[in-house]
Amino acid sequence: MGMKDRLEQMRQRAQEAGKMVVDVGVDAVREKRDAATGYVTDRRDAAQAFAGEAKSALKEGDVEELLRRLPLPASPVAEHWQWSLGKLITAGNKPPLGTGLLLGLLDNFGTIDVGPEEVGFDGATAKWHKVRAVRTRSLDGILQKLSTDTFTESVEGLLPPVPGRGWVSEKATAAMFTIWAMVTDLAIRDPEAGRRQVVCEIEYKGWIRTKEAETGFFTGPVMALLPGLDAVLRAEAGRRGVVVEEAEETSIASAEARVAWLREKHAAIVAKREAAVQAIEEAPAEPAP
Repeated sequence: MGMKDRLEQMRQRAQEAGKMVVDVGVDAVREKRDAATGYVTDRRDAAQAFAGEAKSALKEGDVEELLRRLPLPASPVAEHWQWSLGKLITAGNKPPLGTGLLLGLLDNFGTIDVGPEEVGFDGATAKWHKVRAVRTRSLDGILQKLSTDTFTESVEGLLPPVPGRGWVSEKATAAMFTIWAMVTDLAIRDPEAGRRQVVCEIEYKGWIRTKEAETGFFTGPVMALLPGLDAVLRAEAGRRGVVVEEAEETSIASAEARVAWLREKHAAIVAKREAAVQAIEEAPAEPAP
């Protein structure tokens, strides 16, 4: 199945992911009983199953399949849940030795956190009782913030020059451009999806002034591709009496201009992705740390 065929199934499959309640990466064994069937799911077994499925999906470069299988938090949220760029590029695979620090640095570049106590994006989290407002942005608005010219430099500037830097940088870049291609393709095929609003900003009270946790290169597109996760965040805000409002955006003049803009951005993203994948395939093995 080609990428376009897989993308046709993206929205329906992402909805299915919202029914899963396992927090990937949690080692403790916990149980969740289905009220209707009495079925008990072992959290560790489910996490291990996802890791095995993710390994197969990523081997084929099928990020869409990985997102489809990603377990999302239950609603209402009872436990902390996190998904990150680092988890995406290592899902189902053991990263090279010495890359732990580098992968940790990516958490400040691309992470979604949601739990019963706090919520946030890209390393900036806030206690729910300090959240003043949650803002949404359209898929088109998310795409307007993506820059193919500066992203690679941003990743490389984030990572120190230590062994494993090339592997992490190239894997992160290839994964990001794949996700970007998915959201631009979705926006081109479905104008309604392009206008759909998803949670992208959290305004909260800091020690001195009001602060904002805002989605970035990774978290914005992922929120657009996982409507089930967006629904969870909206529901949590509603339960706490937090206002959900639309962020201001620069609109595109006409439908024709929008399509032309999207196609140009999609072509640039696909070209960048192919270059990143080729760089990974041709890169010599790095010396062990």
